[in-house]
Amino acid sequence: MNTKGLTIYRSSAGSGKTFTLVLNYLKLIIQDENPFKFQEILAITFTNKAANEMKQRVLAHLKELADNPASEILPVYSKELQLSEETIAKIAKDRLSIMLHNYSDIAIITIDRFA
Repeated sequence: MNTKGLTIYRSSAGSGKTFTLVLNYLKLIIQDENPFKFQEILAITFTNKAANEMKQRVLAHLKELADNPASEILPVYSKELQLSEETIAKIAKDRLSIMLHNYSDIAIITIDRFA
């Protein structure tokens, strides 16, 4: 469900929620010209464990996209973003560096922390 910039996903355990959330989070970051776009995105989840897992997966996907030309996820991002794998790798490398240097600005948090 998408309502003016707010996207809500509902699904059961083991259905690939985290992969879908990470994919959509990174699509926003990679397709935007602003390398600090991640500072404008808020992702909210229920538990600290889930928030930490999502943050780690975001960084792991960026690292894999940037450093692994044989990555299984690179074609998925290429298809979703309609960009070449080389372009995605270049952007991912840039975004990863910026996000690591501004780690505290990654807003993937719990509902409790948000409220």
